[in-house]
Amino acid sequence: MLKNKRWDWLYIITVVVFLIFTLGPLIWAFIISVTPKTELMKAGGHFLPSQATWTNYQTLFDPTDKAHITIFNGLKNSLISSLYTLFIGVPLAVLTSYAMVRFRFRLRKVILRLLLITIVIPVFTTIIPIFAIFSNYQLLDKLFWISVIYVTAFLPLATWMLITHFNKIPKEMWEAAELDGCTEWQLFWKVILPMSRTAIITCVLILLLMSWSQFQIPMILTSSQSNKVITLVLSEFMTRDVIDYSMIAASGLLAIIPPAVIAMIFRKDLVSGLSAGSVKG
Repeated sequence: MLKNKRWDWLYIITVVVFLIFTLGPLIWAFIISVTPKTELMKAGGHFLPSQATWTNYQTLFDPTDKAHITIFNGLKNSLISSLYTLFIGVPLAVLTSYAMVRFRFRLRKVILRLLLITIVIPVFTTIIPIFAIFSNYQLLDKLFWISVIYVTAFLPLATWMLITHFNKIPKEMWEAAELDGCTEWQLFWKVILPMSRTAIITCVLILLLMSWSQFQIPMILTSSQSNKVITLVLSEFMTRDVIDYSMIAASGLLAIIPPAVIAMIFRKDLVSGLSAGSVKG
């Protein structure tokens, strides 16, 4: 009994520490966003503001304000690039992983090993030749082609996760579908895909969250203000002489709402998909 109570206390302490590290920065950012600028920069100030101000949020939601136009244009560009990434990356990941599990062909093991190796190679190591290619072929400052770079960076991880999932489907299921007279396309479309809903949703969420949070790649491959994603827009509140901490905090909280809402809606699929993909490699 005493041992069980100790484990209960350990569990509670672990949860509290986890919440502090996850929710703490968000709470701190909100406090900064409602703290007056004069009080924020005052030496020896308190953690909580003496009087909260909603000026930053009024500015963000004022259609006539330049900050509103800039922020929401960045959100739109982030959404567009994320959708491009999903429309290209998810079908490629599903088809590639299915082919790797379903068929046996020459160089299959070599391709699998290369795929695994590319997961640990960051795309930033190849950013200079990528920039040169984009510059030579006039692809700079185009959200679609930037999303193609996202796909090349994230596709190995998504594919490997789906390979793990397809490998866990019982062989009897494949054989039963073949005995029922299913063609390869019917087997894929009517049997395997419905069974892989959770894994595919997890793949979608991973690609969405990773593409939404990108900073270095769009910073190098984007030049015009009209095509800047939200992560780049947030950095524009930092100038050589002034850093608008309160506006950065308010804009940052606004920027994380879309992916946070999507992650909360599909949280069960995300957790189950990640746990299923981590059991077997």
